[in-house]
Amino acid sequence: MTTLTTAFAARAMREHGYEVTEGPDTPITGGAADSRNVAPGDLFTAFPGENTDGNLYVAAALRNGAVAAICGRRPEGEWPGQTVIVAPDPTRAVGQLAHAWRRHCGAHVVGITGTVGKTTAKEMTAGVLSRHFRTHRSTGNFNSREGLPLALLSLTEEHEVSVLEMGMDSKGEIALLCDIAEPEVGVVLNIGLTHVEKLGSIEAIAEEKLSLARWLPENGTAVLNVDDPRIAAGAEGLACRTITFGRGLEAAAPRPLLTWSDYHGEGLSGGRFFVTSGAKQARVDTPLPGEHTVPAAVAAMAVAMALGVSFFDAANSVRQSEAAGRARELRGRNGSTLIDDRYNASPASVAGALAMLGAQRASGGRTIAFLGKMAELGDHAEAEHRRIGEVAAANCTALVTFGELGRIVADSARSAGLSGTRWFATKEEGAAFLAGQLREGDTVLVKGSRSEALETILPELEAAP
Repeated sequence: MTTLTTAFAARAMREHGYEVTEGPDTPITGGAADSRNVAPGDLFTAFPGENTDGNLYVAAALRNGAVAAICGRRPEGEWPGQTVIVAPDPTRAVGQLAHAWRRHCGAHVVGITGTVGKTTAKEMTAGVLSRHFRTHRSTGNFNSREGLPLALLSLTEEHEVSVLEMGMDSKGEIALLCDIAEPEVGVVLNIGLTHVEKLGSIEAIAEEKLSLARWLPENGTAVLNVDDPRIAAGAEGLACRTITFGRGLEAAAPRPLLTWSDYHGEGLSGGRFFVTSGAKQARVDTPLPGEHTVPAAVAAMAVAMALGVSFFDAANSVRQSEAAGRARELRGRNGSTLIDDRYNASPASVAGALAMLGAQRASGGRTIAFLGKMAELGDHAEAEHRRIGEVAAANCTALVTFGELGRIVADSARSAGLSGTRWFATKEEGAAFLAGQLREGDTVLVKGSRSEALETILPELEAAP
């Protein structure tokens, strides 16, 4: 994609209120929505936001190297070396542009959704597919009606496959993303309570997530984790082909096409398990730590098979993948180890991370969790935080929490027998206390929703440079 093709597409929309100031023809290599993160070659889109308006930062984005901008009003100053498109609705405009570019490139598109683990599954799937195809992937968590179009802008004509994460926090968003990206393979990982505050019920969340599978064309493939009963129910009546996966332990559920079993963790370096399909079985070595990440690896295998890769080649490609999960291992104070898994938190992801932490007890050190709240759970917040306290008690030597919802976690863990539980009013107080307690051999999990900004307390816990 270049600024010339972008300007040409916008000029065709002049009758709808588009205005184009065209600069020299320059390659567009990516997209950005934050002027501070603009890289040379980016197209900047000025999205309206809850707290600010992207139109206020167009000039800053152009100064930082954006070769083009889509905005709702003309920026101050003159920009003869860059292309500026003024559109009535920048969000719609960049979506139309991304859709046209996706069609022009003609790559096979894989869409991945789920309440938890989307980014991990996207990275693993892209890693597996890159062993067989020239593969593009969405960057970071560009998975919304604003982010997904920007992710498509880095697609090139040379790519054979594009792997895109699809998120949602409102009804109809997944279908909108499908209209833009036109996926041929769609993965539904799981259905949980995150965003229930906005969607209203778990049933509404299930309907929205499953809309990816229902959108797929008849010659497409839905990859479905049927260990989740809501996904298993949604598999009925799909027009497209399906590849189901899971443990297949529920007697009432149909046996998945890909069944995994016998997981053995190898600490933060990953693990291994077996996958069976009919008479075929393969050992799979995964670089992702924790049993809760196995569905991401099996989904990646299934996507590869949907695109023509053999069962055994798909299994081997998981081992060869360089994909990494969200969790990072850091050096902590006094010889301790930190697991930085603070990017996001849902009931499923926190429970999985705690189980991974619990597996570290075999090394002989203490297992300590520093937990923030899980956001957007609505009326389910109290019950889910209480349940996480019980999970923490089963997996931790000690627990540190903060805030009002953290108090619920702490009380629940203490009631479940975890005497080494401490609650603090603020994360800063909790981190200061924990920093003074760390010793060699300790493993500390740091996890909470993004709104908790737990990155601010990491320096308190990390070893000195």
